[in-house]
Amino acid sequence: MSWLALTLVVFGCFVAVFYIKNRQMNHPALQFPYRLKASPLSADELALYELLGKAVGERYRILVKVRAADVVDVTAVPRRAPWYHAVNRIGAGHFDFLLCRKDDLGVVCAIEYTASPAEQEPFIEQLCQSIDLPLVRLSAERARSFSEVRNALEAVLPG
Repeated sequence: MSWLALTLVVFGCFVAVFYIKNRQMNHPALQFPYRLKASPLSADELALYELLGKAVGERYRILVKVRAADVVDVTAVPRRAPWYHAVNRIGAGHFDFLLCRKDDLGVVCAIEYTASPAEQEPFIEQLCQSIDLPLVRLSAERARSFSEVRNALEAVLPG
């Protein structure tokens, strides 16, 4: 008789725990745990965005925080595993800023903002070299100066 009572108590505990956990997981805040950020750019990135706008004027459009996979295609890779690896690598990377032609939004130049040397992504640099996309790296110090930003862009932009 005591084994039967113990089994029923344990079973009741399992049911109670399952019920409580199920209610917690169905809470709306857990089903969609998202909120809108105030801005996709930090204060420093926003200041750089404004400087870039002044430097390029009306010649180019500036896109921010663009996933590498949105502008880079993986070429034919003979085996599936390396292809998936390549797709995952570009899927995880992003460009801080892209300068694009106004008429067709063709990418002309990538701009990476690095607040510290530890933030530099060697993958983005290697990717830009392999697809012949000019890359401008701007440190926090250089990104504060309009002349530094303009000179860095003029060094890589056509005409």
